[in-house]
Amino acid sequence: MGPIAYSLCQKPVLGLVMYLASACAFPPLVDQQAFPLQQANAGVVTEFEAPVGKTYFLELNFHDGATYGVRSDDIAGSWPYQDCGHDYATIPAARRATMGPPVPLHVLVREKRTGRVRIDGVFNVQCAVSWGSQSVTRTAARIALPAGAYVLEVRNLQGQPWVGRMRTTVSLGPGRMK
Repeated sequence: MGPIAYSLCQKPVLGLVMYLASACAFPPLVDQQAFPLQQANAGVVTEFEAPVGKTYFLELNFHDGATYGVRSDDIAGSWPYQDCGHDYATIPAARRATMGPPVPLHVLVREKRTGRVRIDGVFNVQCAVSWGSQSVTRTAARIALPAGAYVLEVRNLQGQPWVGRMRTTVSLGPGRMK
């Protein structure tokens, strides 16, 4: 999707019509890159192009957990998620138990041409945004970027043995809404 189509999709009436006609489809910038959470310091390095300036969502995806004996609730936690935006250490232990295990990730985004750092931080991924019978998705970070070419580096800071043999991936995309 280019800047003009994206701009039109944001209009009240025209945007709704375009959305219903599937003209506002915005594919992920980075789609399902393998990311072995079982291993500490495992990482992904990939290049991508942001076609428009906006906030993008880095997501951690867990696939086919039931195949390997991991329940969806063990990964996603359970409602309510009143603590999702809070520092994990400040959340009472009783409520932490309902959230699913936290996953600390180091995220670095650099401009491809200049090497300028746009994001360099550690994110404690703790809440699911969607789940189904075959997958669970957690938002790792919200990254505001202008249009341009970038290099994304994501590193797992702590091995997650509870993941077992489950397949895990990372994605970067526009989010789940218009």
